[in-house]
Amino acid sequence: MKRFLLLICFALVLSGAVFADHPDNKVGVGLFVGGGWAGVGGGVFNPGFSLKVPRLPLFWGLNAFFGSITGLSVSADYYLVDRDLVKDGSFDLDWFLGIGLFTHLYFGNHFTMALGARLPIGLSWHINQAFELFLDVAPGIGLKFDSRPFYGALAVELGLRFWI
Repeated sequence: MKRFLLLICFALVLSGAVFADHPDNKVGVGLFVGGGWAGVGGGVFNPGFSLKVPRLPLFWGLNAFFGSITGLSVSADYYLVDRDLVKDGSFDLDWFLGIGLFTHLYFGNHFTMALGARLPIGLSWHINQAFELFLDVAPGIGLKFDSRPFYGALAVELGLRFWI
């Protein structure tokens, strides 16, 4: 049974690469704003930076969060599914589902850190070959290194990516 599940996971990973709609030979850089909830509180306004480098199948995110908590977050997402939802001439809307990892670093009264996995799902509109507007929701679960070790998170991100 374990081998069967491993085979299914491997097939999903390969199918994402076959149907990928993001350019593999270009650099994608962008800015996004986000909000959400983390195991220690919520962020009001989270400015971020997005990066996708050629031939590496990960979408990186770096953002700061402010509000009831202050800190930094780094995430790396691999898209298992990246397919056309609507492709009609000049209009190209995709949906994606991925798996990823995150780390949150919290500053303030004391320093703490959280590590975990996330499941980004969202939409991306390829305005043209150079610009992409994206919206995603990424629930996550992990461990925090303090008195309460279990950690949940939910991120919502809206951004614009430029492909060079």
